[in-house]
Amino acid sequence: MPTFFNYPFQSNGFIPHGHCYLWQTGLVWLHIISDATIALAYYSIPFLLIYFISKRKDVPFNGVFLLFGAFIIACGTGHLMDIWTLWHPNYWVAGGLKAITAIISIYTAFALFYLMPQALTLPSPAQLEAINKVLSTEIVERKRIEKELRLAEEVAQNSSQAKSEFLANMSHELRTPLNGILGYTQILQRTESLSEKGRKGLGVIYQCGSHLLTLINDVLDLSKIEARKLELYPVDFYLPAFIDSVTEICRIRAEQKVIAFQIELDPNLPTGIHADEKRLRQVLINLLSNAMKFTHQGSVTFKAQVIGQESNTNGKINYKIRFEVVDTGTGITPEQAEKIFQPFEQVGSQKRQSEGTGLGLAISQKIVLLMGGQIQVQSEFGKGSTFWFEAKFSESKDWAKVSRVVEQGTIIGYQGKRRTILIADDKWENRSVIVNLLEPIGFTVVEASNGQEAWVQSLAHEPDMIITDLVMPILDGFELINRLRQAGAFKEIPIVASSASVFAIDQHKSIDVGADAFLPKPIEAENLLEMLRQFLQLEWIFDAKVEAIKKISTDGFNQQNEMIYPSKEVLQELLELSQDGDIQNILELAEQISASDEKLNLFSQQLTQLASNFQLKRLETFIEQYIN
Repeated sequence: MPTFFNYPFQSNGFIPHGHCYLWQTGLVWLHIISDATIALAYYSIPFLLIYFISKRKDVPFNGVFLLFGAFIIACGTGHLMDIWTLWHPNYWVAGGLKAITAIISIYTAFALFYLMPQALTLPSPAQLEAINKVLSTEIVERKRIEKELRLAEEVAQNSSQAKSEFLANMSHELRTPLNGILGYTQILQRTESLSEKGRKGLGVIYQCGSHLLTLINDVLDLSKIEARKLELYPVDFYLPAFIDSVTEICRIRAEQKVIAFQIELDPNLPTGIHADEKRLRQVLINLLSNAMKFTHQGSVTFKAQVIGQESNTNGKINYKIRFEVVDTGTGITPEQAEKIFQPFEQVGSQKRQSEGTGLGLAISQKIVLLMGGQIQVQSEFGKGSTFWFEAKFSESKDWAKVSRVVEQGTIIGYQGKRRTILIADDKWENRSVIVNLLEPIGFTVVEASNGQEAWVQSLAHEPDMIITDLVMPILDGFELINRLRQAGAFKEIPIVASSASVFAIDQHKSIDVGADAFLPKPIEAENLLEMLRQFLQLEWIFDAKVEAIKKISTDGFNQQNEMIYPSKEVLQELLELSQDGDIQNILELAEQISASDEKLNLFSQQLTQLASNFQLKRLETFIEQYIN
């Protein structure tokens, strides 16, 4: 066996290859230099291939490159072997090397045969150039489109900004006259002895002004939502009182329509929560008001239930609360359910659509989405609807109990020394509202038309409280508040910032510079008086003779046999208006009935008295007895 392995390396009997060249020096060196140069060139090619593969691992033919490299090395070694056999006749080794080279070359050829279709699919330089041109064109086009998109986005942002500023400015301009309208309506209601007709007229003015204010606020809220500027401002508040205030508003409407209003509260509800009280109230009142509007018999049920709770990193509990409103009203179809959350979309009869703007549910849905929930609806046409949403609220143990003022009558004064109030506003009508609200109940009111004048008046009169507008000439409200707080004499004086501005940043900025509270315009008399009570620690004096609506005379029912009533069609229309709770149209129709025939005056008076006192149940009974 050892002899067999040694056999290929035996050179006995062979002559060196140099004898073939007759050992001619020139010829021998020619072969040596040629073979060595070829071998060196062959060896350099694999090293270059290995370097290329290491740098371009994405190339799909790495295996073939390796085979080709092995083939080249074998060829280079064969040329070195030719130099060796010039002096050493190891022809068996040289033959074996050529056999290995042959095997590698055959394997490489087969590999190339299978890879050739793939290689042919590779694009040619001309194709690559064409592709590059197309890509270059697409890149140029894409850059052009991106530039146009950026310009369009800038235009959209500028348009949105312009729209927001326009709406804000228009809001300010609309709120200023509304402040005068609503303000003087409240003044007249509080201070003047009015006839029944005058009192009703003022009530209509106040209702129309309040409705217009609601429309302005709805449009502004929608604008903020579209511009993604609507934000939540959570505070700590007392949940039972909050729910009580929301349900009390809706209970009145339920009593007017003579439908049951049920409240189901989970005993596990937290006492205090951290949430945006204003926005949560807005959502709940909207859902309840819609339920009341479309329910004519049966009931409306409000539910609040804890469906989950977990501890947060601050050691407080996060409650997941489900608010639900169930009614037995008209219900909605599946097609209507798909679009009721879109702006300006309304369902129901045309008459009931005119009662709103179609923005309530759209705004409420956006608010709930900001809270991390979503309003959902389940309804069956003709049987009723269920609206609900779920949201997480963190527990608050530091909520402040808000004092609740019980209505005791008309305020005619206050106990203690006479107080001085400084009002700074560049609009005389705004100053006039506050002057006429406060002077009749014992306040001394000093007026200033700008911030500089207010500063001078403050030094001269040393007021007990200052109410200042924010936008004024010469010296605006922010600078005035800052100057007052810098002065030692006014560091502790209560300062209330008042403005028709809808920008929350203005409200926060006024508080940051030193204001104690913010009073939005149009000014609500109750809010102003409550701020005065809190900041000046006042105790109000109420009129013992509280203004009240005249009681219905029961004699009217004893005169049924003598009363002449209108046609059955008119009575049916009155009944429908009564069932809808439409007091205003009932009063207008009563006037038309009275004007059409003097014999119907008694019926019209009875109708007016019941409607004016919002006694809708008795009103329906009164009308039905004549229909039947």
